[in-house]
Amino acid sequence: MILDLTLTPNRSLPRDSARWLLLGVGGFFLIGSIRFLLLGLWPVIPFMVADVALLAWALRASYRSGGARERLVLADGPLIFTRISPWGEAKVAELEPYYTSVDIEETPLGDAHVFLASRGARLRVGHFLSAPERREVGALIREGLARWRNQAA
Repeated sequence: MILDLTLTPNRSLPRDSARWLLLGVGGFFLIGSIRFLLLGLWPVIPFMVADVALLAWALRASYRSGGARERLVLADGPLIFTRISPWGEAKVAELEPYYTSVDIEETPLGDAHVFLASRGARLRVGHFLSAPERREVGALIREGLARWRNQAA
């Protein structure tokens, strides 16, 4: 096995911490809603409930998108690129390693995009990673392709 990379999105907040965050915000808003109710400002309460519901929805959507991943495998045969969506749908592309190039495109704002190009096909790799991580992944793929070409020669 020359190259075996599995790329997954970063999540800065673990699920347990997200639950505690949601409970903390909900508790804070509950105390606030009691105060608003006592002051006669009850129309504010539905908006506070909506805020907590929207936060829960946003956290759930964030963790669902964290289920996406990409895998690159290079052994004796073709370079196999598998992209798995958050819903589990897999798309597989097989690229001929001898003709595959790694393009790292730098943007004026300091971002980087990694593409695998081979015979007219162009695949974006690691779109969910940070720019430094994409540069590192691009270098790893280049190194793996170079090792494969040296073994094949």
